Amino acid sequence: MMVAAAAERNKEPILCVLRQYVDPAQRGVRVLEVASGSGQHAAHFAQAFPHAEWQPSDVDQRCLDRNPEWGLRDTALLEELGQASGLVLERMVDMPANNKCLIFRKE
Repeated sequence: MMVAAAAERNKEPILCVLRQYVDPAQRGVRVLEVASGSGQHAAHFAQAFPHAEWQPSDVDQRCLDRNPEWGLRDTALLEELGQASGLVLERMVDMPANNKCLIFRKE
């Protein structure tokens, strides 16, 4: 398995955010992770929330996590795209590796 240093630094802080929104015993929860990179987060979170369905949007490290210009930087654009898909941006949390965790909820 490929390992991305930024994913390692962020996995616990993101998990702390997710614990505020997801009950580990709840069934039927579906989570989409955008820009999943190596898939480390989905693998880590699946252990903490065994009844949730995790959907990473990509899993090929070679395509991401190497050029600081890459990635999804425009959070306003993400909010617009979410709204167009029936999702509301509920919360944005800063992460330690210069990333953000955006919590969207289906309307």
